Amino acid sequence: MPHLRPTAIAGLLLALVPAAATLSSCGFDYPTDRVNTIAGGENNREHSVDALGIRVLATAKGEGRLIGALSNNNAEPASLDAVSSPDGTVTASDFKKVDVEARGTVNLATLAPIALTGDFTAGDVVTLDLTFSTGETASLGVPVVKPCFQYTQVPAPHGDTAAADEDTAHAEESDAAEGHGEEGGDATYNCANEAPAPEGAH
Repeated sequence: MPHLRPTAIAGLLLALVPAAATLSSCGFDYPTDRVNTIAGGENNREHSVDALGIRVLATAKGEGRLIGALSNNNAEPASLDAVSSPDGTVTASDFKKVDVEARGTVNLATLAPIALTGDFTAGDVVTLDLTFSTGETASLGVPVVKPCFQYTQVPAPHGDTAAADEDTAHAEESDAAEGHGEEGGDATYNCANEAPAPEGAH
């Protein structure tokens, strides 16, 4: 049986140590095990109820509704009881508390609108506090988006989808007629000159 020289044994050990170190790191912290957030909305996972993809969908300057999702991590039901702005720039209308079943999720865009008014327009970021029945409050910097493309089917705060679509169409016709997009007027809510964005990009 051939014998290995001491130098050969030492070389073999040096080669095996990095390999062992590499293998020992396998199986931990896979990218697929991490939270993957692909969205333009704001997320807060610090409390019992996760606030996910929260946005203000503005239908006009100073008018809009809260959209996004709420996911309850508790074994007990919870609810969103209040929406407020710490700096007082945004006010939420009275709304029926949003119930979230234990381990459940709700989509705010499919519920009765939580109407918001205040000093904001599309493209802004506003600070909102979401207060839950658990006694916890999630503070978020929420982007304000306009009712274009993937948002066209979300009902307006004070009306149905058809009315919102009609208002958007009238606004776009008015902008086109007055040349707002070319002459520096307010074309904030004109969707005509934008390419559709992928789902979740706003």
